[in-house]
Amino acid sequence: MEELVLMILRGLVIGVVISAPMGPVGIYCLQRTLDKGRLSGFYTGIGAAVSDLIYCLLTGFGLSFIEDFINNHRSPIQLIGSVVLIFFGIWLIRKKPDGSIAADADHGSPSREGDILKGFALTFSNPLILFLIIGLFAQFNFVIEGMKFYHYILGFVGIITGALGWWWLVTYFVDKLRGHFTQRTMKFINVVIGSVILIFAAVGIYSSTSAMLTARTLGRPPLATSMTLSFRVADTSMKGWKIQMPCEGGKELSITVCPVSEADPFGDSSVDALHILAEEYPGGQQLASVVVSKGVDAYRGKNAWRINQSGFQWSLFGGNREYNHILSFNSSLRPSAQPEIVPVRADGIVVSDFDVEKSSNLLSYVSPEEIFSTIKSLSPKPKEISGVYSLLDYEFDDTYARPGGLYRLAILPDEASEGFCIFYLEGAKINASIWSPGMIKGKLMPSPFANVFNVEWIDAEGSLMRSDIQAEFDPLALSLTIKFPYQSSSMRYRKE
Repeated sequence: MEELVLMILRGLVIGVVISAPMGPVGIYCLQRTLDKGRLSGFYTGIGAAVSDLIYCLLTGFGLSFIEDFINNHRSPIQLIGSVVLIFFGIWLIRKKPDGSIAADADHGSPSREGDILKGFALTFSNPLILFLIIGLFAQFNFVIEGMKFYHYILGFVGIITGALGWWWLVTYFVDKLRGHFTQRTMKFINVVIGSVILIFAAVGIYSSTSAMLTARTLGRPPLATSMTLSFRVADTSMKGWKIQMPCEGGKELSITVCPVSEADPFGDSSVDALHILAEEYPGGQQLASVVVSKGVDAYRGKNAWRINQSGFQWSLFGGNREYNHILSFNSSLRPSAQPEIVPVRADGIVVSDFDVEKSSNLLSYVSPEEIFSTIKSLSPKPKEISGVYSLLDYEFDDTYARPGGLYRLAILPDEASEGFCIFYLEGAKINASIWSPGMIKGKLMPSPFANVFNVEWIDAEGSLMRSDIQAEFDPLALSLTIKFPYQSSSMRYRKE
């Protein structure tokens, strides 16, 4: 018995919360109450409540394909709903109040069917309310494993009761104020409310068309350059040097390295160090800055340097004995010409082992909506590897590697290489701020062996890894194992 009461109470609360936001249908319900009387406004609320109940039923009985369809077509649906709002807004602005307004009587006989239909259409034209319902169901534990069917029936009865109760109260209190309004006042209210609805529609049209235009631009994801630049520099002048990288659009990215002195941990002496600064020009926007004293030769000896760029991610490594990670930053600039190393204030730098490796075989970014839409459009075979994967387990040798996070990934076919692209979805722990859903995480390229792929992988710091990395797909277990032999590590993902 207690479970039944709780289920009804959950339904009542959900029904009220769904109806309470004063959106277009709420504003229209107020207008109908003031213009035509309480019954007309309440009938409008009934139409809205029926629409809400239908969406609750679709959500409660697990019709997830409805949710997926709305999620994958959010922008067109929002555009259609906004067009519906435009018609309502124009009709309301042009409408003239009928008859006289009295506080104690309704205006003639309200059009019951018409008001219900209008309230239903205005609410049903916005199926994005499904996501509010899903959140409420989760918040109030409305869908619980083991609950009986009649429990849910009572819950849905509670939802419609809560919604109708809300509209009854709203129309009751608004109706009490009707006597204070004249026809001129009602005309003004119609114009104001109609204009508000048109504003809702304009915002919806703008956001939906912008999203669709963006999606069209990303329909074929743009290729992003990747670059590995390695070189050695000996600064015999001790004045510093910079590497200048011309980029598209007449812009430039530069990294400046200058000797400095900094206090030791005890503050009683100084140690020689290098100040490293990354900037964008024109404008001199600072991207990253660091002072390094360990692992580098701040005198006249040579330091080896490596710059990795993949999409928006840049990383600098350097040292006099080994490559140490120095700094990382994000920049949308893409190199367009040969980089050049120049002294800061005087001659006296020696550059050697200068090597630039560029490629444009990695996709930079695809919206998560497009990723999931593409996955759903693919047939299970022969692209059975495509889908969303979660990390099942991993093995890492702490001497050579560390896990960057518990990644969740999406894998899609890449027609250009007849392989697959791996996209990041979530789970980054190291440098989590530079990773966003839809960014490229790697690439699977065909090998001579079935279900075995050569792998290009971007690590947590944005560095492109290619050293004999391989992946094996198990079609029976629907798992993908990625092996990093040089790091004595592996990760196994399972398809969701």
